[in-house]
Amino acid sequence: NLEASVNRRAFIRISGLTGAAAVAAACSPAAAPAGSGGPAPTTGTGGASKAPWENEWDELIAAAKKEGKLCIQTLTGVGYRKYVEAFEKTFGIAVEHRADASASIWGQKIIKEQEAGIFALDVAVVPPNSALSVVRPTGAWVPIKPLIFRPDVVDNKFWRDGFAARFMDKERNLAFNWEFDVRHSVAINASFVKEEEIKEFPDLLKPQFKGKIISDDVRTGGMFLPFTAVRKKWGDDMARKYLTEQGLVFNRDQRQIAENLVRGRFPIAFGSRPTAMTEFQQQGLGKDIKWLDIESVGFVPNTSIFAVKNAPHPNAAKLFINWFLTKEAQQLTADATPTVSARTDTEAGYPEGKGSPGKKYFESGNEDTYESSEATRAWLLTVVKV
Repeated sequence: NLEASVNRRAFIRISGLTGAAAVAAACSPAAAPAGSGGPAPTTGTGGASKAPWENEWDELIAAAKKEGKLCIQTLTGVGYRKYVEAFEKTFGIAVEHRADASASIWGQKIIKEQEAGIFALDVAVVPPNSALSVVRPTGAWVPIKPLIFRPDVVDNKFWRDGFAARFMDKERNLAFNWEFDVRHSVAINASFVKEEEIKEFPDLLKPQFKGKIISDDVRTGGMFLPFTAVRKKWGDDMARKYLTEQGLVFNRDQRQIAENLVRGRFPIAFGSRPTAMTEFQQQGLGKDIKWLDIESVGFVPNTSIFAVKNAPHPNAAKLFINWFLTKEAQQLTADATPTVSARTDTEAGYPEGKGSPGKKYFESGNEDTYESSEATRAWLLTVVKV
């Protein structure tokens, strides 16, 4: 379940959070740049000279405070609550925080409310797949793009591949993806396999690696995602040969996959997750385990922000959306969840998920890929039958 997988890291680390006062100072249009320790420069003799967007920002804050409330939907996890609390403290606006584990819960809740004419929700921060394929047909979302106006948010330089590339829906105006946490599918035990031996997917088919690869079961979970990218770049024949002729050993237990990798029983693992390695690393083991940054098998399970139709607190919703996408709020979120923001001026809160600049990883939340992803899911069942 992609929605649930986002939560896998919430227990690892909650660190690096800025204080609410720091967030407020950084996000206030009258504040100095972060770290300057002083007021913003002024021009003329009549006080500060503000840009039009800054006046709009001030007016938006005032209007949102009059509404006095925001209702937001997220997934479950302590990290999500951290940025909700920061917004509350920054602007003095009470937040009703709804947190659910999967789309089968939050998606149906939103659909039923909209159909019943119950308009309680303002904003949703959820994976786009179900939000677009299941919830959107009910008309629950409205375009979020027209609501975003801060120049430090809409400028292309602040986002991986540019601002427009962060929209996951085909219309490019509903689902803004702020997250870019790359899942590096291939891990090696460097005591047995050298990094330079595996640069791309075809290298996994080398004769010396036959019988030495342990893999998460490609018929379950999200393993169809990397193979969607593999089929697109390398073709079905190569993907089939890897799956059927390299003597893969499938295992659905992430801990067992990690242990086999650490012990060197299988020096290559496909689909292993860094979180499963934590137990062994705490024992001083697994120091030679490395996740390879292979473009065609790395994938990104996205999380997007949505604006809700008939939001009862439209100004608070607009304020949250713009604040949430600033550098300061994105850094707070990346550290708290932890994850990696798609903003180019933030540090990875989860270093293992950092991708290389310029590489085109498969983004599973992009609506343009949904059809091919489902086709790969079905294809894998025909190839791996045991």
